[in-house]
Amino acid sequence: MADPPPTTAAPPIEPGTLIADRYLLVARLAEGGMAEVWEAVDEVLTRPVAVKILLPHLAADTGFVTRFRREAVSAARLSDPHIVSIYDTCSDRGVEAIVMELVRGTTLRQLLDERGRLAPGHAVDIAVQVADALHHAHACGLIHRDVKPGNILLSDDDRVLVADFGIAKAAEASADLTDAGQVVGTAKYLSPEQVAGAPLDARSDVYALGVVLYEMLCGRPPFTGRNATTTAMARLTSEPVPLRQMCSDVPAALERVVLRAMARQPEDRYSSAAELRSALIQVGFPGTDAPVPDATVARDATTRWPSRPEGERRRAPVAPPPPSRQRRSWIIPAVLVAVVAATLAVVGVLTARTDIGRDLFGTEGPSGGPAGPGVAITAADAFDPFGAGGEHDAELPLLIDGDPATAWTTETYRSRDLGALKPGVGVVFTLAERADAQALTVTSPTRGWAAEVYVAETAQPDLAGWGEPVASESGISGDVTFDLGGQPAGAVLVWITDLGDGSDGRFTTAITSVEVS
Repeated sequence: MADPPPTTAAPPIEPGTLIADRYLLVARLAEGGMAEVWEAVDEVLTRPVAVKILLPHLAADTGFVTRFRREAVSAARLSDPHIVSIYDTCSDRGVEAIVMELVRGTTLRQLLDERGRLAPGHAVDIAVQVADALHHAHACGLIHRDVKPGNILLSDDDRVLVADFGIAKAAEASADLTDAGQVVGTAKYLSPEQVAGAPLDARSDVYALGVVLYEMLCGRPPFTGRNATTTAMARLTSEPVPLRQMCSDVPAALERVVLRAMARQPEDRYSSAAELRSALIQVGFPGTDAPVPDATVARDATTRWPSRPEGERRRAPVAPPPPSRQRRSWIIPAVLVAVVAATLAVVGVLTARTDIGRDLFGTEGPSGGPAGPGVAITAADAFDPFGAGGEHDAELPLLIDGDPATAWTTETYRSRDLGALKPGVGVVFTLAERADAQALTVTSPTRGWAAEVYVAETAQPDLAGWGEPVASESGISGDVTFDLGGQPAGAVLVWITDLGDGSDGRFTTAITSVEVS
């Protein structure tokens, strides 16, 4: 019997290996569920390149290899500064590879693993550039299908690039939700129609980018489960936790953009990556072509977020319970929510002795006469005479709505001294009638904050008009009571002079309710 034909052994995959008599492997850069990525040198053109080598079990699948080559050729048509260029495909003794532009830098996955979450302006800047890449690919008839942090590269020259166009489609025909290495690593970012096996279009990539943006902003993806299957299925039956419930430094306008991009039904999403990009730019952040006055991550006093729609109520964010096995990337945002990021749970109670209070409640006061709560506050107005004149004005009615779960917050500043931009910010409360104000009690978990309290018969337009403060406290930690000494008041000014201890460059204070009695 004749001997079987000799087989050609695959070359060892190690530094110094020459692939296709041209590409000299230098160092392995990364390994994923489908391939290894190597830094290499193209010895013909004498330039550095990246070589993505399929894992052996995929290289042995002739059907997959055929699709892989076809999709790589399609992806090679793409030419955009935010897309990793494909130079070549090669097959050498059982090794299947594509040759790409070498991008020196890191991946968004690595950055998120290191930092936990990104500042909103940074996250939007990355998402805008990814949307640029997706828009170009969609215009060329190519859907990515696997937009995720590991496929988003952050180069040393400050570019954001998207990699692996076409590879996901090659895997799609043979993959299911339990195939190790094919969908397991990407289940967190699958669109609902991918999970359901429905036809895909550009809006599937829009969904995935929305998920990536969600993770950048709060440090974890919106859907997780015990395994890839439960993670993928979660988006069919549940809604993501609102971003601002976990990270209150995320503007309401940005939260609305993210949630629309992640709408369960494709027709409810942005119709294209270009439309999503435009919506992100409209939020107004540095690096996104929007006219903003400061290039730092945190806002200064003159930068205004778009107000929330009429009737929408701002709820005091509550940190969700931590998982039993916390990663550092989740611990960080939880601490920011609980301590720094806006909801510093300040509860104010003004006590006073008034005729109307005695008439309404008939309770015994300290001098033997009736006293008790009941003096109405007719208005709450931001007091910012040294700044732009407002501090989240649309939220001020939440201070006097009687709901302790709603909150007003100051703007966010770069330092506890309000970015050294002004001596303070405050809120003026106009009383329904003149009252002899006795005390202002404030409850807050904020550490180290400071405030002064002024009273006047009517609200004054500038700080000098209020005269001298009737009470002040600094280094406040926990409950504090300001003694107002029975001063007659038709208006009370709470003037915040120190935002207190902060973290991660964000300083802000919130008040949840105020009552006069």
